[in-house]
Amino acid sequence: MARTGADMLVEALYRQGVRLIFGMPGSHTTAIYDAIVRHGGIGTVLCRNEQAGAFMADGYARVTGRPGVICTTAGPGATNALTGIAEAFGDSIPVLLIAGQVNHDKLGRETGSYHEIDLENIFRPCTCYTATARRVADVPQLVLQSFAAMTRGRRRSAALFFPQDLLAGTTTAVHVEDQPPSGRSPISSAALDVAADLLRSARRPIILAGGGAVWSDAGPEIRALAQRLSCPVITSLNGKGIIDERDPLSLGHARSVRSKAALPHADAMIAVGCRFTEVMTWFWKLAVPRRLIQIDLDPGVIGVNYPVECAIVGDAKEALAGLLERIAESSSQWGELWDNARGLRPPRPEWLIETLRAELPENGVVVTDACEMALRMHTDWPAYAPRTFFYPSTFIALGWGLPAAIGAAVALPDRPIVCLAGDGGFVMTCQELATAARYRLRLIIIVHNDHAYGAIKNLQRKQHGERYIDVELNNPDFVRLAEAFDIPGARTYRADDFATAVRHALKREGPSLIEVPDTWRSLRA
Repeated sequence: MARTGADMLVEALYRQGVRLIFGMPGSHTTAIYDAIVRHGGIGTVLCRNEQAGAFMADGYARVTGRPGVICTTAGPGATNALTGIAEAFGDSIPVLLIAGQVNHDKLGRETGSYHEIDLENIFRPCTCYTATARRVADVPQLVLQSFAAMTRGRRRSAALFFPQDLLAGTTTAVHVEDQPPSGRSPISSAALDVAADLLRSARRPIILAGGGAVWSDAGPEIRALAQRLSCPVITSLNGKGIIDERDPLSLGHARSVRSKAALPHADAMIAVGCRFTEVMTWFWKLAVPRRLIQIDLDPGVIGVNYPVECAIVGDAKEALAGLLERIAESSSQWGELWDNARGLRPPRPEWLIETLRAELPENGVVVTDACEMALRMHTDWPAYAPRTFFYPSTFIALGWGLPAAIGAAVALPDRPIVCLAGDGGFVMTCQELATAARYRLRLIIIVHNDHAYGAIKNLQRKQHGERYIDVELNNPDFVRLAEAFDIPGARTYRADDFATAVRHALKREGPSLIEVPDTWRSLRA
């Protein structure tokens, strides 16, 4: 039976486990949306800007561990999504862009077709796989290849482009190859032996868990190895919560006061699925022991920022299981050094962070935009489980927070989701309040308002004295803005009022907004 390219696309996505697509329809993708309706097995979430839609797909992927999908029209629809695809690429998140394209016989010819542009070459630098269908029969195979590329190694974003005439065209001859091989080589037994010997001989080993450990579901192995070695666990931002940060084994984020107290005394480190990025190491100032074991699926990231003594290329869970088979006990001698580090607390706690942590249920998820308060939360927010605290950690796109939180809220409708954003980043994507209201998402939006691009203002102060250029903001009334979208809002200045507002918001079925003006900080500046 003849089938359209759009029907085959939707069916191929469904076979890969896709049940939800973010985006908005356009003239080059109406066939896709019509096929979605006819298929009946995939839902859609309408965004108000394609960049935000890509951020939503990113947030969905982070909380579920499954690829997120964004669908846009050709040309500006796709390029609007580019920043979101680059964000996912930088943070190793599987997000697939599905975009329309001009008719296949016009590709690359610059004939003046509207929305005409070479999308493949635009997206190739920030995707692990990108392709354009040239025949109707290509469609299922391209979907298969893109999911294999996104999920069988280090997670990254991908992009597929479908000429509008092929989406509407039909074919009866479709051949889909078997699932492509994973491409993974067996983990080196020799490398595992070297690593085991190094850890057994270390007096004060330490484990650093990153996002790769979370995507591998290696939390139980991380904890078992820490118990076996009698050593602490620290994390990167993307590894937060892989061990409950209330657990005696955890010292929290690698830049927390507890971790910084312990790291100078460590004589060996095993880093699992962590790239040692600039922000995570605070410009590569982190005190990493000279004896470093690095485990990663991607051999290209091993030893890039810190020299390694032992490299293990492979899946984190599998590699850690191999080490546990080889290590029965260790000569760890952390003693009082570990106890002292465990007892430390932030010297200047933020009442907003402490109050929100006290009020939010344990299964709550916090998604933050790039802002000063969120940067503090890297180290000061206690994460109780993996996939419960998020920040755009490498590409660091302003405006990411609200749409990503919407993606998380769509994925987890029965759990409280919090978005924390600064005023500057929030205004970049605040149109998505319409999306939160449209789907009545269980979402608490907290806007920390200092009337400035605060991080850049502080940077200007440090580098140029009291000369501020284009960092002070004229903002709308955020409470009235929320109410214009039929979202209740509140403005709070003190911890007790903020706690009350959070409690009220948690009881609501739909979204709420809480503005927290930073009057003291803005006056000081």
